[in-house]
Order: sequence, then C-alpha cells, then structure tokens
Amino acid sequence: MQWRASLEQASDVEADATGRPAGQPASDLSLRFEDVDLWFGGSKRRPAVQALSGVSFDVADREFCAIVGPSGCGKSTLLNLASGLRPATKGTVYVNGTPVRGLVPDIGYVTQDSNLLPWLTVEDNIRLPLQIRGVPADQQDALVERWIDLVGLDGFRRSHPRQLSGGMQKRCSIARTLVYDPPILLMDEPFGALDAMTKAIMQDALLRLWDEHQKTALFVTHDLSEALTLADKIVVITRRPGRVRTVVPVDIPRPRDVFHASELREFAAQHRVLWDMFAAEISAGGSK
Repeated sequence: MQWRASLEQASDVEADATGRPAGQPASDLSLRFEDVDLWFGGSKRRPAVQALSGVSFDVADREFCAIVGPSGCGKSTLLNLASGLRPATKGTVYVNGTPVRGLVPDIGYVTQDSNLLPWLTVEDNIRLPLQIRGVPADQQDALVERWIDLVGLDGFRRSHPRQLSGGMQKRCSIARTLVYDPPILLMDEPFGALDAMTKAIMQDALLRLWDEHQKTALFVTHDLSEALTLADKIVVITRRPGRVRTVVPVDIPRPRDVFHASELREFAAQHRVLWDMFAAEISAGGSK
C-alpha cells in the first residue's frame, strides 16, 4: 500500500527531517522547531535530564498537526516551548517566522485540565481574556454570546464550573481560548479524561470550530485513533530524549465524520502502521 511504503521509508530518515519542501522559509509557516534540544535540571545531587534532542518539524498555516509518542517523551514540553513558557536549551522555535523569546501573545493554549476559575460563571470565564486585552464592553458581549452558542452552553451561561460536567467544562475552556481569536491553537490532551462518547462529541465540535475558523492547531495525544481522526499530519516522537522519528500525512479526506472515521479502510491501514511504530517505542523503554 502506498501510504505504508511511504511511512516505512520516512521512518528511516534522520530525526531532524521535517517533511517541508527544501528551503521553505520559516516565515511561510505558523510554527517551526529547528534542531531543538531541552535539558532539565542539573546539580551536584541530581544529574541533568535530556528531554528533547534535535527536534525539527514544521506546522503550516491552518494545518492541524498531532504529536504522538510514549509517555514522558516531551510532547507537552513542545507546547510549552511554542508558547514561550519554557526556553529551548539549544535550537530555535519560530512562531510566524519570529524566534520565540518569551511568552507569545497570539497563541491559545488548552491544557489537559480545564483550569476554569471556580468563582466565575461560564459567561465570565469566557469573558475574562477579553477583559484582560481591553476589548470594549459591547464587543465583549457579542463575542461571549457567540461563543456560548458555538459550544452549546447557552443554558449554562450563569452556571459555575462545579455545576458542569467534564465535557461542558472542556467546551467552556475551549471557548475561553478561542474567544480572543488566536491564530495558533495548542492543545495538550484536552479530551484525555473524558468518557468515550463525550470525547467523540468534543472531537466533532473541535473539528467543526477548526474548520470554520481555520486555526493552526498543534494537538498532543496518546490516542492514535484521535490523531488520525483529527489531524492533517502526525509527528511521531521517540522515547526520551524525544526525537522526531517521522512526520507522516493523514490520507483521510475532509470533512471527517469522527463517529465513523475508524470504519474507513484508509483509517485501519494507517492505524496499523502507526501502532507498530508506537509499540516499538514503548517496548524500547519508554516510561511515564
């Protein structure tokens, strides 16, 4: 099968392969990781630990890119580097062609936990980033109203987080991130703690929002099925220190039906090859 052959060939290339056309400038991309190393710690009592080694890959404008790899391989760390929460030890991370030198204001970050402020209502949680940015009050009202409707929380606008289900909290968190219209969206296993049905519903809602608003998305997941269902391409990271094993396209046409994507022949074939690669990394010593 063509996809299997191309993936197996890609797995033999050097770890800094990005899959981009030769010579493509960073300014043409939303995100670029260029030969990135990251070390943690280092003292007389505790030796330094290398989390990432020579990581290079790109995410094009409006592309949905998933990152998969064993637990502890540095997937979440890549999001922290892209957002400017942590500097690289070596190499450069670019956002819209500019090297990251601190917190990046035009990035929306959805973490594993919803991180809603418990004393604020749904409406006020979503409004908060607009207030921080000094958006005029009338524009705040219109944007909050629009996003409450988009994520299906109209009947819960005055509810507090403790009164919401896990899926509702996640929808509120996504609305709070997207309400100020960041062009780049970082998502760190946002649906990992949800039950299977709620997870599928949230995946469907995310794809519809992403398609309508055409954001660039970098999405971390342990779930290969989720990666195949959502992404345009998948970056496979090795066990620690994390390296790019390969970057592969997802050859499943859009729009995608998240509830039935796994029934497609293309899905099954790609999942099988990815799982073999993923399992090899786990058996090689990846650990949480």
